[in-house]
Amino acid sequence: MKRPQVIHWSNIPVVDEGAHPNNPLYDYRLLAEGDSWFTLGGIPTSNLLFSMKFNGFTVIVSCGTPGDTIKHMGQIASNPNLRKAMSKRFGYDWDAILLSGGGNDLIDDADDIIRRRAGSPADPAAYCNEGVLGETLDRVTTGYRNIIALRDADGSSCKGKPVITHTYDWVTPRNAPARFVVVPLLGPWLYPAMKTARVPQDQWNPVADYLVGRLRDAIKSLATGPDRLPDFHVVTTQGTLQRADAGSSQDSGDWLNEIHPNTRGYEKIANKLSSKVRQLL
Repeated sequence: MKRPQVIHWSNIPVVDEGAHPNNPLYDYRLLAEGDSWFTLGGIPTSNLLFSMKFNGFTVIVSCGTPGDTIKHMGQIASNPNLRKAMSKRFGYDWDAILLSGGGNDLIDDADDIIRRRAGSPADPAAYCNEGVLGETLDRVTTGYRNIIALRDADGSSCKGKPVITHTYDWVTPRNAPARFVVVPLLGPWLYPAMKTARVPQDQWNPVADYLVGRLRDAIKSLATGPDRLPDFHVVTTQGTLQRADAGSSQDSGDWLNEIHPNTRGYEKIANKLSSKVRQLL
C-alpha cells in the first residue's frame, strides 16, 4: 500500500513536475474538500488525507485553505477553488472526490441546540432543541446536494465520478481546544455548551452521542431512499476510535482535542475510508 501525495490547490503552479496532478505516473487523481478533518494546518501536522493508503501512486489535491478550522457545508459547497477544480477549463480528470463536512456545522450550533431542562431527564434528546437541530442538519444535507449538482453539471471534469464522505466518531465534551498554525486556539465547543445549559455531567456523553448520531443519519440518508444522490458513498465510522477520557484537557484516547482525532485516530478512520475508495476505484 502507498500513501498519497497531498498538495493544496493553490500550490499546483509551484509544485515540482513529479507532484503535478497531470504527472502520468499517477494511477489515481483525487479531489478533496472539507472541514477541519481535512485541514493542512493542524498542530501537530496530521489529518485524514495524509493517513490514507492506495494500491497505486495517488495524488490528492485539497481545496481547503490551510489552517481552516470552522468551515460549514455551505462554505464548502460555494468554495471558488472547488468550482474551478471541478470544471473542465481549470480542473483535472479526477477519479473520485473526497468530502468531509457537517461536523463543524453541528458543533458551531451547539450553543443553540443544547438547552437547559428542569430536573435530570435520562433521555438525551430532552436536552436538545429539535427545531434548531433540524435546521442545522438541513443545511448540511443541502450543502452535500449542492456539491453533487456541481459535480454533474455541464462543463464538469468529474461528472458521475464517485463521491466518498465519512461520518464522525463519538466525541467527549471536554475542555480541550484545537490548535492550528495560522489561527489562535479555537474551542472547545460542546464543553461550554453543556455547562451553560447545565446538562448533568453524566449526560454529557449521551447528549453528544445523540447529536453525532443524528448527523450520521442525515448524511447516510443522502445515499439511501428514493431521493438518494447518485454515486454518493458514506463510510460509517462510529466506534472506530478510543474515546477521550472525560475531564481530560490534552491528547486522550484517539483524540488530540475535543473534536479532532490524533495521528493514531486519523490512521484508524483513514483505513476504513481508504478501503472504500480502493473498492470504488
